[in-house]
Amino acid sequence: MANKDYYSILGVDKSASEDEIKSAYRRLAKKYHPDLNKTEEAANKFKEINEAYEVLGDPTKRANYDQYGSAEGNPFSGAGASGGFGDFFGGSGGFSDIFSDIFSAFGGSRSGTRTMQRGEDIDISLNLTFEEACFGVEKNITIGKIEKCSQCNGTGAKNGREFTTCTNCQGSGRVRFQQSTMFGTTIRESVCPKCEGTGKIVKEKCDACSGKGYKRVQKTVKVKIPAGIDNGQTLRMRGEGNAPLKDGINGDLNIHISVGQHNILTRKGNDLYMDLYIPFTTTLLGGRVDVPTLNGNYSLTIPELTPSGTVMRLKGRGVKILNKDKYGDLLVTIKAECPKSLNKNTKEFLQNIASAYNDSDYTKYSAYLKKMNK
Repeated sequence: MANKDYYSILGVDKSASEDEIKSAYRRLAKKYHPDLNKTEEAANKFKEINEAYEVLGDPTKRANYDQYGSAEGNPFSGAGASGGFGDFFGGSGGFSDIFSDIFSAFGGSRSGTRTMQRGEDIDISLNLTFEEACFGVEKNITIGKIEKCSQCNGTGAKNGREFTTCTNCQGSGRVRFQQSTMFGTTIRESVCPKCEGTGKIVKEKCDACSGKGYKRVQKTVKVKIPAGIDNGQTLRMRGEGNAPLKDGINGDLNIHISVGQHNILTRKGNDLYMDLYIPFTTTLLGGRVDVPTLNGNYSLTIPELTPSGTVMRLKGRGVKILNKDKYGDLLVTIKAECPKSLNKNTKEFLQNIASAYNDSDYTKYSAYLKKMNK
């Protein structure tokens, strides 16, 4: 989830037009593409500029990146996760068109280029307490994942250097062949099947990964859960998923959040709700009652003659709104409760009180009687 300056990676200003961004990407892609520049530094640079153009080359992602620092905008706004280069390789004006231009300039065809792979995402569930979700928390999560072998840097060769030049393509990574079609015989190019486009053959395999270039490991990841995350939301950590089995970029780690319940409070969005049952005498005479909040108990004043069902709103006593210095409210619904039984003296006392009032003294009750008598 590290922030990257994609404008700096492509060497353009933030005010650059779409054509300027595309032009910068074309130039860098030609310079660093693995088929044209076979250094490790070029391969890493190529991945980086691909990632930058994936965002800045798409108007929607670029707008999100400019506003939120992420191509997806608010990463906690919904479940699920997306990734990869689907929009660009499939649509017009993206990587598909650009790569066609690049390789036509070198006499090749796009079908003969090596494609950059994307590793699979990892999906896990994380249980949080009610308080952890409201206040935020840091968690250390251990996951099993596929990582590029650090001993051979993903090459599969011992020390990352034990290669020999592919004899099938003489190190170019591409082979030409004749193909007969209804229009005659044509010469086509494709990725060398022997070296899979690398131009190299492993001479001695890496001992750490047995020549695979990757291995499965247990990794502990520190996850910072933001205050205000809610049940059912997904936290995405870019690049913390599985490594691809060949050249490419890592998938993402998608953490699906499950939040436990509070014993009194109920959360709806960023507001908290509770039903407060108090003696009916308190609703008549008024008083003070302690209610729970996220920051400790709060002494709530009950005015005299408070009707049962009254909702009292405590501003700013709810849950923090994601990525903002604002909070929801706590809404307390007052509910008058009668005692389980009445003794003789209490009953006579209440009867005396009842006889001191007539129907007209009760606004809603008298209105009800008028409607019934129509």
